[in-house]
Amino acid sequence: MKSILYLFILVTFLINTSFSQDDAQFNLGLKKIEKGEYQEAVKIFSEVIKRKPLSSYGFYNRGLAYDRLNKTDLAMSDYTIAIKLNKKNFEAYNNRGTLKDKLGDKTGAFKDYNTALKINPKYALAYYNRGITKSEKGDRKGAIQDYDLSIKYDPKYENAWYNRGIVKSDMDDDSGAISDYTEAIRLNPKFRDAYYNRGNVKRRIKNFTGAIEDYNQALLIDSLFVNALNNRGLAKYGLKDVDGAIKDYTEAISIKPDYYLPYCNRGIIYYEQLRATGTSSEYMNDFNKSIQLKPDYSNGYYYRGLAKKFLKDFQGAIEDFTQVIKLNPNFAYGYYYRGIVNYEREKYDASIPDFDTAIKKYPDYKEAYYYRGMAFYNIGKNDDACKDWKKALELKYKEAEYVLQSYCK
Repeated sequence: MKSILYLFILVTFLINTSFSQDDAQFNLGLKKIEKGEYQEAVKIFSEVIKRKPLSSYGFYNRGLAYDRLNKTDLAMSDYTIAIKLNKKNFEAYNNRGTLKDKLGDKTGAFKDYNTALKINPKYALAYYNRGITKSEKGDRKGAIQDYDLSIKYDPKYENAWYNRGIVKSDMDDDSGAISDYTEAIRLNPKFRDAYYNRGNVKRRIKNFTGAIEDYNQALLIDSLFVNALNNRGLAKYGLKDVDGAIKDYTEAISIKPDYYLPYCNRGIIYYEQLRATGTSSEYMNDFNKSIQLKPDYSNGYYYRGLAKKFLKDFQGAIEDFTQVIKLNPNFAYGYYYRGIVNYEREKYDASIPDFDTAIKKYPDYKEAYYYRGMAFYNIGKNDDACKDWKKALELKYKEAEYVLQSYCK
């Protein structure tokens, strides 16, 4: 089961200190921002602006304080005034760009980042933020180019390494992603999310031991990091450490009872135990809870559907697989298993359209060819059945060999 990639993007704003150092009030405002005392900073920079109404950096830093207080309209207004007062204030263009991006105005954000870079072509932060916007728009190649430039002009900026690692991971460049996360960790050994995402890549390439080591590091930094607990459980399950996986899922649930993923993942283990021994009875509660917490989580319905199918609750399984298809129309397995349920109910005509769709979504789906062939055979369409069994055998589905020899010329 693939976990959701935890994306952590930190947008950093520069504090400009271009005023003379003897301006005690201005510097006090900067210190308030550094300490996170943003409301106090607003008051101080408002006084600065009263005394110096043409101060671009007075408006800029008050805008920064408003920004940190999530007072977007006020921050936008102050950044805009700062720009009007000083057309070369590239930091104000950059920060206004981040606000526009947050508000969904990607075009406006690009324009501001580009202006900031025209003023200062070596401004690493603007390349970084523009890279984020490009990534959000699906321009991964462009995002990497911007992160490259951000790193070129500020090689110690760990977030640029980190975000470039995210894009490389999305592009299935696993070694490149691991390399970037590793550099981010070298620059910031307390970078929780870099350990976590590096662990995700290692888990994807089935380096489960390495993944667990990274999740352990993330949890040493933040013991309540439920995403790392959940994914460490996945890695332990990959090593067949079932008890360890259940322990991690259960701990994640105890920390965050409304977190849907560990319920589903623990339910999968209980379901597998049921299939193996017939003794587990906890799986349905976990699947139900996962769906209750996230009604649009298709995997919850999918695995609950499999459990219902195993228990011969065919109508319940049909309903769950139908919901899977509704939520994820391109998921071939949803169609396949709904077809299988109808096949097991001897509703062969009803099963064939689902096998058709499963094959359309996944042309090498050997099991779908085989069971569509079985459905055709059961309604008297022997030629169609033999074609499907032949295709299944070509795809290395060994069970097809017997029926081909027995029922086809």
